[in-house]
Amino acid sequence: MKQKTLAFISAPLVAALVLTGCSPANEQPSTAPQSTSSEAASSVDSVDSVDGASDQSTSTIASDEPEVMLGTANVAPTSDTTPELAELVIKDVRVGSHEGFDRVVFEFDGTGTPGYHAGYTDEPRQQASGMPLEVTGDAYLELMIHGTPMGMGDLESPLIQMGPMDLQAGNVQGVTHGGVFEADTQYVIGVDKQRPYSVTVLENPTRVVVDVEK
Repeated sequence: MKQKTLAFISAPLVAALVLTGCSPANEQPSTAPQSTSSEAASSVDSVDSVDGASDQSTSTIASDEPEVMLGTANVAPTSDTTPELAELVIKDVRVGSHEGFDRVVFEFDGTGTPGYHAGYTDEPRQQASGMPLEVTGDAYLELMIHGTPMGMGDLESPLIQMGPMDLQAGNVQGVTHGGVFEADTQYVIGVDKQRPYSVTVLENPTRVVVDVEK
């Protein structure tokens, strides 16, 4: 597994950027992850732990997605725009509550490594249009994932459709898809308050993992 850990930006986000989680623990998750994928797991218990703990899910979860918080949690904006432009299409979005943190996973098919911008915003708005976005929660963690052309994938898939997604776990109260514009996909994660978070890119399969500290 190739793991890519985020680099945090200590200064506030530059207005021109369009932006659109705890100590490590090795216990089993307290809540099985919810998923929007239509692909059923190859077994009822799909592995989601480095120590072999099993967890029920509606999608296959890779064994290299450990039940420990990835990266270093911080409330500051973060970004990684170094990867070359990817051509990825969303395959699954899932959430889960673990010991010490909650996790949101965005899984992709396609080629390349995604870049991202992430940070809290006081007022979630759709990229490009500026229209308000409906997000469940009292604080809004905005995530822009780069390298996701709109023309790829099934345009009728519910994963492509804009708006709130039926996903909640722990302090993650909602996830809203803000749409795709110029190969950038916008998501806003609603939480109960601003909490330290981390963003990590994992491969095989390609995933952007957001961990939010409890």
